[in-house]
Amino acid sequence: MKKLMFSILFLGSIALVNAQTEVIKTTEVKSKPEVTENGVVYNTKVKVVTEKTKNTMFDPAQKHKLNQDLVETPVAVTKTVMVDNDVDPFYDEKTKVVYYTLNGKKYGFYVDDNRKDFKISYTMNEKDINSARAMRSQNKNYYLVKGSEFNGVGYFDTNSNFVIEYYDEKSNTLEVAVFDTFKM
Repeated sequence: MKKLMFSILFLGSIALVNAQTEVIKTTEVKSKPEVTENGVVYNTKVKVVTEKTKNTMFDPAQKHKLNQDLVETPVAVTKTVMVDNDVDPFYDEKTKVVYYTLNGKKYGFYVDDNRKDFKISYTMNEKDINSARAMRSQNKNYYLVKGSEFNGVGYFDTNSNFVIEYYDEKSNTLEVAVFDTFKM
Protein backbone atom coordinates (compact mmCIF):
# COMPACT_ATOMS: atom_id res chain seq x y z
CA MET A 1 0.00 0.00 0.00
CA LYS A 2 2.84 2.32 0.88
CA LYS A 3 4.49 1.72 -2.53
CA LEU A 4 1.18 2.38 -4.30
CA MET A 5 0.71 5.73 -2.54
CA PHE A 6 4.31 6.71 -3.32
CA SER A 7 3.81 5.77 -7.00
CA ILE A 8 0.64 7.89 -7.23
CA LEU A 9 2.36 10.89 -5.65
CA PHE A 10 5.38 10.50 -7.92
CA LEU A 11 3.28 10.26 -11.10
CA GLY A 12 1.18 13.24 -10.00
CA SER A 13 4.29 15.36 -9.51
CA ILE A 14 5.55 14.41 -13.00
CA ALA A 15 2.20 15.47 -14.49
CA LEU A 16 2.45 18.81 -12.69
CA VAL A 17 5.99 19.41 -13.97
CA ASN A 18 4.93 18.69 -17.57
CA ALA A 19 1.84 20.92 -17.47
CA GLN A 20 3.08 24.46 -16.96
CA THR A 21 1.30 27.54 -18.24
CA GLU A 22 2.80 30.95 -18.94
CA VAL A 23 0.40 33.90 -18.76
CA ILE A 24 1.20 37.46 -19.82
CA LYS A 25 -1.44 40.02 -18.92
CA THR A 26 -1.37 43.68 -19.99
CA THR A 27 -3.87 46.40 -19.14
CA GLU A 28 -4.36 49.64 -21.04
CA VAL A 29 -6.82 52.38 -20.02
CA LYS A 30 -7.69 55.20 -22.40
CA SER A 31 -9.80 58.23 -21.50
CA LYS A 32 -11.57 60.48 -23.92
CA PRO A 33 -11.80 64.19 -23.13
CA GLU A 34 -14.72 65.42 -21.08
CA VAL A 35 -18.10 64.92 -22.73
CA THR A 36 -21.20 66.91 -21.87
CA GLU A 37 -24.55 65.20 -22.19
CA ASN A 38 -27.79 66.58 -20.75
CA GLY A 39 -25.80 69.03 -18.65
CA VAL A 40 -23.65 66.30 -17.06
CA VAL A 41 -19.88 66.38 -17.65
CA TYR A 42 -18.05 63.04 -17.59
CA ASN A 43 -15.07 61.20 -19.03
CA THR A 44 -15.47 58.13 -21.18
CA LYS A 45 -12.99 55.40 -20.28
CA VAL A 46 -12.05 52.32 -22.28
CA LYS A 47 -10.07 49.59 -20.54
CA VAL A 48 -8.48 46.82 -22.61
CA VAL A 49 -7.01 43.78 -20.85
CA THR A 50 -4.96 41.51 -23.13
CA GLU A 51 -4.09 38.06 -21.86
CA LYS A 52 -1.67 35.78 -23.70
CA THR A 53 -1.59 32.18 -22.46
CA LYS A 54 0.95 29.57 -23.55
CA ASN A 55 1.22 26.00 -22.31
CA THR A 56 4.76 24.71 -21.88
CA MET A 57 5.17 21.22 -23.27
CA PHE A 58 8.15 18.96 -23.65
CA ASP A 59 9.05 16.71 -26.58
CA PRO A 60 7.22 13.39 -25.97
CA ALA A 61 10.03 11.49 -27.74
CA GLN A 62 12.38 12.60 -24.95
CA LYS A 63 10.14 11.68 -22.01
CA HIS A 64 12.89 9.61 -20.35
CA LYS A 65 15.60 12.29 -20.62
CA LEU A 66 16.48 14.67 -17.84
CA ASN A 67 16.85 17.81 -20.02
CA GLN A 68 14.05 17.68 -22.56
CA ASP A 69 13.54 20.00 -25.51
CA LEU A 70 10.50 22.27 -25.52
CA VAL A 71 7.82 21.83 -28.17
CA GLU A 72 6.43 24.99 -29.79
CA THR A 73 2.83 25.49 -28.60
CA PRO A 74 0.26 28.06 -29.70
CA VAL A 75 -0.34 31.25 -27.76
CA ALA A 76 -4.00 31.87 -26.98
CA VAL A 77 -4.83 35.59 -27.08
CA THR A 78 -7.88 36.93 -25.23
CA LYS A 79 -8.88 40.59 -25.06
CA THR A 80 -11.44 42.01 -22.66
CA VAL A 81 -12.77 45.45 -23.60
CA MET A 82 -14.64 47.43 -20.94
CA VAL A 83 -16.34 50.78 -21.58
CA ASP A 84 -17.45 53.31 -18.95
CA ASN A 85 -19.95 55.80 -20.41
CA ASP A 86 -21.10 57.66 -17.33
CA VAL A 87 -20.04 59.18 -14.03
CA ASP A 88 -20.20 56.10 -11.78
CA PRO A 89 -17.00 54.10 -11.09
CA PHE A 90 -18.32 50.95 -12.80
CA TYR A 91 -17.79 49.86 -16.39
CA ASP A 92 -21.06 49.74 -18.34
CA GLU A 93 -20.15 47.38 -21.19
CA LYS A 94 -17.83 44.39 -21.21
CA THR A 95 -16.87 42.35 -24.27
CA LYS A 96 -14.39 39.48 -24.47
CA VAL A 97 -12.58 38.67 -27.73
CA VAL A 98 -10.85 35.35 -28.41
CA TYR A 99 -8.89 34.94 -31.65
CA TYR A 100 -8.93 31.96 -34.01
CA THR A 101 -7.67 31.28 -37.56
CA LEU A 102 -9.33 29.56 -40.51
CA ASN A 103 -7.65 29.20 -43.91
CA GLY A 104 -5.01 31.79 -42.97
CA LYS A 105 -7.60 34.41 -41.95
CA LYS A 106 -7.75 35.74 -38.39
CA TYR A 107 -11.24 35.68 -36.81
CA GLY A 108 -12.39 37.32 -33.60
CA PHE A 109 -15.02 35.63 -31.45
CA TYR A 110 -16.76 38.46 -29.56
CA VAL A 111 -18.48 37.28 -26.39
CA ASP A 112 -20.80 39.60 -24.49
CA ASP A 113 -20.91 38.63 -20.79
CA ASN A 114 -24.66 39.25 -20.63
CA ARG A 115 -25.45 36.75 -23.42
CA LYS A 116 -24.95 33.08 -24.17
CA ASP A 117 -23.90 33.60 -27.76
CA PHE A 118 -21.02 35.18 -29.63
CA LYS A 119 -20.29 37.00 -32.86
CA ILE A 120 -17.68 35.76 -35.35
CA SER A 121 -15.99 38.46 -37.42
CA TYR A 122 -12.80 39.25 -39.30
CA THR A 123 -11.05 42.37 -40.55
CA MET A 124 -10.66 43.18 -44.24
CA ASN A 125 -9.24 46.50 -45.48
CA GLU A 126 -9.32 47.85 -41.90
CA LYS A 127 -13.05 47.16 -41.68
CA ASP A 128 -14.72 44.64 -39.34
CA ILE A 129 -16.92 42.18 -41.23
CA ASN A 130 -19.46 40.10 -39.32
CA SER A 131 -19.24 36.54 -40.60
CA ALA A 132 -21.67 34.68 -38.33
CA ARG A 133 -23.42 34.53 -34.99
CA ALA A 134 -23.24 31.43 -32.78
CA MET A 135 -26.10 30.85 -30.33
CA ARG A 136 -25.83 28.27 -27.55
CA SER A 137 -28.35 25.44 -27.80
CA GLN A 138 -30.23 23.80 -24.95
CA ASN A 139 -27.45 21.20 -24.94
CA LYS A 140 -24.74 23.56 -23.72
CA ASN A 141 -22.01 21.81 -25.72
CA TYR A 142 -23.36 22.89 -29.12
CA TYR A 143 -24.00 26.19 -30.89
CA LEU A 144 -26.33 27.01 -33.77
CA VAL A 145 -24.24 29.02 -36.24
CA LYS A 146 -25.94 31.32 -38.72
CA GLY A 147 -24.11 33.64 -41.06
CA SER A 148 -22.97 34.57 -44.53
CA GLU A 149 -20.31 31.84 -44.75
CA PHE A 150 -21.60 29.11 -42.44
CA ASN A 151 -25.02 27.82 -41.39
CA GLY A 152 -24.71 24.77 -39.20
CA VAL A 153 -23.81 23.35 -35.81
CA GLY A 154 -20.65 24.33 -33.92
CA TYR A 155 -18.82 23.01 -30.90
CA PHE A 156 -15.45 23.30 -29.14
CA ASP A 157 -13.22 20.22 -29.49
CA THR A 158 -10.76 18.90 -26.90
CA ASN A 159 -8.01 21.24 -28.22
CA SER A 160 -10.23 24.35 -27.72
CA ASN A 161 -10.68 24.73 -31.48
CA PHE A 162 -14.15 25.71 -32.71
CA VAL A 163 -15.60 23.25 -35.23
CA ILE A 164 -18.58 24.06 -37.49
CA GLU A 165 -20.36 21.31 -39.41
CA TYR A 166 -22.47 22.81 -42.20
CA TYR A 167 -24.19 21.87 -45.43
CA ASP A 168 -22.50 23.22 -48.59
CA GLU A 169 -25.12 23.74 -51.30
CA LYS A 170 -22.53 24.02 -54.09
CA SER A 171 -20.98 20.61 -53.50
CA ASN A 172 -24.13 19.06 -51.95
CA THR A 173 -22.04 17.69 -49.05
CA LEU A 174 -21.60 18.12 -45.34
CA GLU A 175 -18.46 20.22 -44.76
CA VAL A 176 -16.40 20.81 -41.63
CA ALA A 177 -14.64 24.11 -40.83
CA VAL A 178 -12.14 24.09 -37.95
CA PHE A 179 -11.21 27.43 -36.37
CA ASP A 180 -7.76 26.83 -34.87
CA THR A 181 -6.60 28.63 -31.74
CA PHE A 182 -4.71 31.74 -32.89
CA LYS A 183 -0.95 31.14 -32.93
CA MET A 184 1.35 34.07 -32.44
